[in-house]
This record gives sequence, C-alpha cells and structure tokens, in this order.
Amino acid sequence: MENGRARVALVGTESVGTGVEQAIELAGGLHGLEPDKVILIKPNVNSNDPFPATSNPETVATLVNYVKRYNPRQIIVGDASNASYLPTIDSMKEVGIYQAAKEAGADIVGFEEGIWVEVSPVGAKNWRRFRVPSMLLDADYVISQCVIKTHFLAVYSMAIKNWIGVLDHRSRYSLHASPRPLFYKRIAEINLARPADFVLLDGTKAMVTGGPFRGDVAEANLMVATSNITAADATGLAILKYLGTVGRVQNISVWEQAVLRHGIEIGLGAGSGDNIDLISRNFEAAGTVSDFLGIPKERRIVA
Repeated sequence: MENGRARVALVGTESVGTGVEQAIELAGGLHGLEPDKVILIKPNVNSNDPFPATSNPETVATLVNYVKRYNPRQIIVGDASNASYLPTIDSMKEVGIYQAAKEAGADIVGFEEGIWVEVSPVGAKNWRRFRVPSMLLDADYVISQCVIKTHFLAVYSMAIKNWIGVLDHRSRYSLHASPRPLFYKRIAEINLARPADFVLLDGTKAMVTGGPFRGDVAEANLMVATSNITAADATGLAILKYLGTVGRVQNISVWEQAVLRHGIEIGLGAGSGDNIDLISRNFEAAGTVSDFLGIPKERRIVA
C-alpha cells in the first residue's frame, strides 16, 4: 500500500511478454524483492485443462524470466492439483507449464511430493489448523500467478482462491466439505498462513461462465499486477462485469462477494475503490472497470 492505497496496474495487450513487463513495471516492480533470494511462483494448475482454466504457460515462463533480473538464488514454480488430476507434475506437463517454466530456468515442484507443515494462523477463526507446504513458508518472496474465471462453487477464482493449491489434500477435502458461507471464509483464511507478496493476474483470456474446468471464454487481452491481494480480486471481478458474466457476479458489487469481503475483514488488503490507485495503459474501457470498482476519478491514472 502506498499512501494507504493499493497500486493496481491494468494493461491492455495482445502480447503476453509486453503485458507482463508493462503491468509489473506500472505496479512499481516486485516490491521488496532483493538479490540472492528464493522466489516461489504459484500458478493455477488445478487441473490439466488448458488456459484459462489453468495458467498460461507463456505467462509463467515470462514471469520466470522477469524475476531473473533480480538475481535470485532460486526460482521455484509449484502447485498442488485437484486430487483427480494428480500428480501435479503430470498436469503441468499436459498443459505445457512444466516445459515452459523449465526452459525458462525454474525448478518445478508438485507440493504433494514435499514436506507439509501444520499451521494455525492468527486471524483464521474458521480453521483450527490446516497444512501447507514448507517451501511456501520458507520462500523469501511469493508470487501468485493466477487467472480470471468464474467458479461453480466459489462464484469466482482469482488471487485469493489460488491459495487452495497450497493446501494438503486432507485440508483441501475438509474445505470443500464445508457448508457455505464457512467455505467462503476458509478460502480467504488460507492466505493468512503466508500471503502472496505480489499478484500477476492474467486476463488475456477470461472464463466468464462455468469454471473452474470449462466454460465460455472471452478474449480480454488484459494483464493486471499489484502487491495487494484483495485489490487484484476486485479488479478481476470488475473485468468480468465489463466482459459480461454470470448473474451472481454481474449483479453484485465486486466488494460484496463473500470471499473478497471476508478477505478484507481479515486484513488481506484494500477494502474499497477509495483505497486503490488504478494505473492503466492501452485499455479504453479502464473507466468502466474503475466505475465497477468505485475508484474516484482523481485516482485513475492513464500511463
């Protein structure tokens, strides 16, 4: 947060490479990242369905290459797929993320193959305890590389929900067995174990109905970057509304979505448009997105 406000970059682009570069730079770079650190990039590899059900391999590889300019000790690309799509490495290979990230120079892991640590985060009032990968807690810097999509259970899936992939499968089963609204609250509270330091939200394509595996896809040609988790989700929701989406997103204020609202309540990030500076480039409908977010005109910057 700068001056008490989140800085969110929204870039229109038909080039993944250009979009990633410009979005991160307009967001102010990778805040707080220093040389010789271990960086964990957590994409969305819930299944072996292609982008935007999962992360775009080109986006993941571009992000790995961007991180290299910070001279890291190690770059890890890791996730844990839905139980029906294990092992995660096979799902990564099926969608091309494994090959792209490996060629870019990252180490690739499926979290289910590593060490799990039981956590009881302060503020997670709806979980007694759950387990996350030790490498999530050990990493010096964590980047959430997520997608824009609707979700038949959770309503939508972006930065906050991307952290379901850091749960071990016993915790994950417990989560999905939870009644709503407990389900929504627990999704947000996973992030308290170790929130992402930075979010790159890929909107070059967006799933505007269905999800998480299949649905109608819109060519949005957008990239969003921010160090603020809730601002990322709110912006992604505003983009869905701009594109035209399911009623339970289209007809509700972005700030009233249950997962996002609880994320705000537990301190994950910005809680209204008053708390966001939106910096846009090459996107004529940035004003429409800003309106959905409730961002005052003086905090809408065209770069």
